Amino acid sequence: MNLKFYTPMVAGLLILSACSQSASKGDNDASVTTEGIVNFEVKQTIKTLDRTYACKGASAVFDDSIPVFSVVRMAVQWPEKMGDCNIKVLQDSLLSMMFDDPAITIDESMVRAGENPEGADLFTMQPIDSLPNEGAMVYMRDMISSVVTFSRHYVVYEVLTSVYDGGAHGLTNSRYLTYDLDKGRVIDANVMFKPDSGDALLKAIKSELMADNGVSTLKELDAKGFFSDQIYVSHNVYLQGYDVVFHYNPYEIAPYSEGSVDVRIPFYEISDQLTPEVLNIFNTTDF
Repeated sequence: MNLKFYTPMVAGLLILSACSQSASKGDNDASVTTEGIVNFEVKQTIKTLDRTYACKGASAVFDDSIPVFSVVRMAVQWPEKMGDCNIKVLQDSLLSMMFDDPAITIDESMVRAGENPEGADLFTMQPIDSLPNEGAMVYMRDMISSVVTFSRHYVVYEVLTSVYDGGAHGLTNSRYLTYDLDKGRVIDANVMFKPDSGDALLKAIKSELMADNGVSTLKELDAKGFFSDQIYVSHNVYLQGYDVVFHYNPYEIAPYSEGSVDVRIPFYEISDQLTPEVLNIFNTTDF
């Protein structure tokens, strides 16, 4: 799946409305209806913050009279409660992923980030209420953090950042965090894959990329615009359904025009490379 860069900030986010764990395991705060539906209470808060600045001193940098502004926009789907699961590690991990210099709380972290817009290292930033109607150069730093998928055993967040700093185009990057609700830990690449599995995973990724693009050789993949000699085993990886998804941001294995690339591999095709913990998640019959 290819994702293109975009500039508008998503004002509303889909709220995670259902996430369940097996009541038979004695999970707290779960209820079962007479029809056998397991209800697992989740509370999340959508937090947004917008800041607009006039960049003072920009004329000395650009040597023209075009006014320059900088905009910071954030929308965060923040987990408050997921049944009786311990989500402190999830919250701390999200803070570290979303912000270069996180504070103790999400609110403090958002305010701190809002005070450090794109171009702050070049110009003096003057807060203003809104952008003017006339033409101007606008620096941009957007960030969206939201749930992209979940099962009864884990939840996956995407932290998407879009930055424009005056170049030919902006750049969008996504990072993913898979959280094990049962064990209260992040399922990163080190937890997901066995040691020394890199060669086999790389072979599977290249094979899936060729299949996705309707080719049978790396040379043909190059002709499609990919950089076959730069393909690697991305640690920006997450679980979804019965797949392991390897994510590549623009320029990592293909030109900007290709956008970001997701290589989705069914877990059974790389089962020999997965750890028992992750295989257990996929093999659970009540998935």
